[in-house]
Amino acid sequence: MKKADREYLSKVADIGCIICYKNGYPQTPCEIHHIRDIGLGLGVRNVHTNTLPLCPLHHRGNEGIHGMGRKAWERVYGTQWELLDKVKEILNDEEN
Repeated sequence: MKKADREYLSKVADIGCIICYKNGYPQTPCEIHHIRDIGLGLGVRNVHTNTLPLCPLHHRGNEGIHGMGRKAWERVYGTQWELLDKVKEILNDEEN
């Protein structure tokens, strides 16, 4: 991993879980989730800029993308790409 990737992921993690953030609970401890894209093989991660900060509950718990499955999770929380847009919006606001 390059230094720029580590720095970017650190900024993403500093936001906290994006779902908790949208629910009024910023900076909850989170894990980095790489968005799974159509066409990526098993075990192949997306680029580091296509990541979401998710708390353990929303990442791999019963309410998580890996617990509920992507389609069910996206019906509840919005698409991964919509959430990524919010992450990038927050990062841009912090830079300005």
